[in-house]
Amino acid sequence: MSIIQLSNIAYTYPSGIKALNALSFSINKGEKVALMGSNGSGKSSLCLLLAGVIRPDEGDYFIQGTRFRYCRKQRLSLCRTIGYVFQDPDVQVVSTHVDEDVAFGLRNMGLHEDEVQQRVTTYLQLSGISDLSKKAVHTLSYGQKKQVALAGVLAMEPEIVMLDEPFAWLDYRQSQRLLDVLKQLSESGKTVIVSTHDSQFAAEWADRALVMQQGSLKVDGSAGDVFADEQLLEELDIAPVNQTISCLEH
Repeated sequence: MSIIQLSNIAYTYPSGIKALNALSFSINKGEKVALMGSNGSGKSSLCLLLAGVIRPDEGDYFIQGTRFRYCRKQRLSLCRTIGYVFQDPDVQVVSTHVDEDVAFGLRNMGLHEDEVQQRVTTYLQLSGISDLSKKAVHTLSYGQKKQVALAGVLAMEPEIVMLDEPFAWLDYRQSQRLLDVLKQLSESGKTVIVSTHDSQFAAEWADRALVMQQGSLKVDGSAGDVFADEQLLEELDIAPVNQTISCLEH
């Protein structure tokens, strides 16, 4: 069953840069999807569109079978369906202390304070940062901030979780914790989309690979098939698996 469907999506930034061009594809509930492509291929723009941050110039976006019209009501409810962990945590972490940041989105959802505190505790623990609960955000490392951003998104318990280059700036322990989180999300039936340059990770983790090039979707196939085709990877400027320094090997 499709949980996301795009039909002829196009988007051009106000600067005139065409970011997305005639995108049409669907993603099924529970899939693990690796979004690949070189810098400037349109991966981040696609994630922003799926998260409701940017609105397409053309085409239709359906989520859980309903056309997304970018009205205020739909935008406010989207966080319950899609959680987006940005590549740069400094644009996402907004509160002074860690526990308050994880609670921020929950309070905006109107949850009772008891539920807020329960989820904060649960998702700080899941993200491996319970010990940082009362820390001031400005004292954290970049990798720790990324873990805080992840905890804040997971705490809202969205059906779909998107992560943009989630392993960047994480050390070995943090990377292993993230792999554990991704495994738990998949086992619980969540749909997970990871934008990454890490071919080794994508080949081992994903069910499916979507490869972007110059704003268009060039390849949509099983991860096993895509990463077994070295000629195709070379044409798309994607590193072969055996030439990738993976987060799984750090």
